[in-house]
Amino acid sequence: MGRKRLTCPPLEELYATVSKMLIPEFILQDFDIYGATESTKKWVIELREKEGRIPEALRSVSDVVFDGYCNPIETLSHSFVCKPVYLQLYRRRYKQSNKDEHFSNEYDFTLKGLKIVPELGVFLKEEDRRFPR
Repeated sequence: MGRKRLTCPPLEELYATVSKMLIPEFILQDFDIYGATESTKKWVIELREKEGRIPEALRSVSDVVFDGYCNPIETLSHSFVCKPVYLQLYRRRYKQSNKDEHFSNEYDFTLKGLKIVPELGVFLKEEDRRFPR
């Protein structure tokens, strides 16, 4: 008799669900979460490009080496618990061994002219239309 005991879902399942709530799915296709930090004014989620995402210009070359990361791109994802959530995206940098020219992938993370993810921009536009001027 009594109530059936609820079981907690596996941690990995919970992590995947929360990740999708905080980070747009199109970003999670190419990036892994490496950390999250909180300050008094904001949250920052650090994401790094997944291994094996070789830029198009180097795909036909056999001696490609990973050469660190590009400078991070920081974009506003949304607000959570009254603080903005920023995504700090690190793209991998590659080069052909014994050469100095670097290559990295290009992604379209933000709306043109704004440092916010497209989903937030669409949401804000829809909210703006709801209120007549």
